[in-house]
Amino acid sequence: MIKKMIFLGAILCSILIMPIANAQQFEKMSFQESVTIIYDQKLSNSIIVSIGLETTDNKEIRFPDKLLEKINSNENIRSIVFTNTGNCVIGVTAEQQCIMINFSYEDLKGDGGIRMVQDSARNMGNELIDDLNEVYRTNATFHSTFIHTIDDTNLLLETSGVISGRGSVSATYVTDKKSTDYLFTDLGGVLLPKEIREAGGFYEISRKMSQENNSNISISIIPDKDENFFVFKVTQEIKDVEINVERINFLELFDMEKITRSDYFDGKITPLNSVIQLIIIPEEDKQVKAISTHVITDLTKLENVLKKGWFMSSPAGEMIDLRFLFGESKTVMADELRVETAPWNTSSEIIVYSVEDIVDKPEEKEKKSDSNEEDSSQYIVLGIIIAAGIGAAIFYLKGYKPKH
Repeated sequence: MIKKMIFLGAILCSILIMPIANAQQFEKMSFQESVTIIYDQKLSNSIIVSIGLETTDNKEIRFPDKLLEKINSNENIRSIVFTNTGNCVIGVTAEQQCIMINFSYEDLKGDGGIRMVQDSARNMGNELIDDLNEVYRTNATFHSTFIHTIDDTNLLLETSGVISGRGSVSATYVTDKKSTDYLFTDLGGVLLPKEIREAGGFYEISRKMSQENNSNISISIIPDKDENFFVFKVTQEIKDVEINVERINFLELFDMEKITRSDYFDGKITPLNSVIQLIIIPEEDKQVKAISTHVITDLTKLENVLKKGWFMSSPAGEMIDLRFLFGESKTVMADELRVETAPWNTSSEIIVYSVEDIVDKPEEKEKKSDSNEEDSSQYIVLGIIIAAGIGAAIFYLKGYKPKH
């Protein structure tokens, strides 16, 4: 059994707490808000934005106890996903929405073959569909049992393998598609408590994004015998735009000058519970050249994550993966999230520039006043080569692990 799913904030509770100057300590909160932005020049030639609200507390994303008891009593269930993303599996049209009850193919196969897998998945799905229809206010009926041989559904739904990836089987139920803004208001009002809905933060951004015609919603339950994991997510794919990965200021996508954490965290020290993830998939290998805040190189030191900045899970190559942490700040301005990239080859050293360490001398300030805007944004070298691993902290930063 892989260890239970724990949120980003919980990692710091498992590390030896070190005293800090103001005697404050991190608090463990199950609720997490996240934004993921994917600049994809290579595969889809689009920008994909997803905003997720996640928790292990059923009081923060609420499902009936009766339903959860049924789900948890069946150890074969890997996840349950409701989504209005059309074409969720082959044969489902763009005008339909899905409830997918997902299992491990190997777990269902046993000594039988595909027929046993299909029959078992459908039978177990039928035991849950009435309860799920009641929760999601649908009348979904059985469509098919789909065996995933590739990760196409994960790419479609922007999910990890625990949801519906290669090696999984989905008992799929469909009904007529409803708009994302309708589902967001309807189901959000039922599943999300007032304290979260009225707290702003990433919830408010997802609410606005749900009004876009090309947005989709997905609501997932990932069971675990100790704690279930719940995800409420809105996703939008932006196509037919010029994708510039050399200079990125992604708040322009939201037409926002700043991004603010949820009021739900007010009065608490929870620097890892609001995360912005930036993924860049360039046409040719790139490296992070410059950022406009500091680099977090070690998540296991508490003082490091009290200050807002970027943690670089993968700073160069065919995919760049960065995570921005708010630290003790509640609001981050657009200019603080700027990222610049440059061409990279495997033989070159990765050197990152950051404005935070620039200390202006009087004569340097005079020179800056005469320089153009591009010159004024130059960054000072940190001389940091990002370490390959940060141990357990990366494990939690990258997310959760399923029970199977």
